[in-house]
Amino acid sequence: MMTGRVLLLGRRPRVLDQLADALRREGLQVRQETDLDAAGTRIDGSTVDVVVLGRGVTGARRKAIVNALRAKNPDLRVVDGLAPITALLVAQVQEALMTPAPESRIVSAAGIDHGDRGVLLTLRRAAHVTVDLHRLDALYRAYLEHVHDGRLDRGRHVFPTSRRAIHGERFLVIRADEQTTVHPVS
Repeated sequence: MMTGRVLLLGRRPRVLDQLADALRREGLQVRQETDLDAAGTRIDGSTVDVVVLGRGVTGARRKAIVNALRAKNPDLRVVDGLAPITALLVAQVQEALMTPAPESRIVSAAGIDHGDRGVLLTLRRAAHVTVDLHRLDALYRAYLEHVHDGRLDRGRHVFPTSRRAIHGERFLVIRADEQTTVHPVS
């Protein structure tokens, strides 16, 4: 079970509600805010470990909010939400809270091969690994494909995916032992 204090900022209350419920089930303290203009001034950054910003929080507004929160908490971790997919956003928060620096991670590389035929994964050491491929189509419908779940040795691995997995925005969520990493793929 994770511990931490998470602030969710975004324009879509339904997405924030679903994410907040999922994060609370993980044991996290969660606060939600849809008033982006007041978020940077009304919220004390020292009460937050991770801020999750919805895809609509960009540019100068994003910078102002992050700067205001970091003024009270220089160690604040910032998660830019990749897509309105609850499981993907939970994985992004898990990565921010629990996964070590990139050079210490079990997963050294992850992506989709050039022919869109499979997931490529490189591990620094043996681990129990789950690989999930999330996809968001042009109509913002979310899809999930469970690609692998089992023990893998150190080195490079290739896993096939379904033909449908080549369309839309795609994101890999890889859990290797206790580490979670999220990889946007093109």
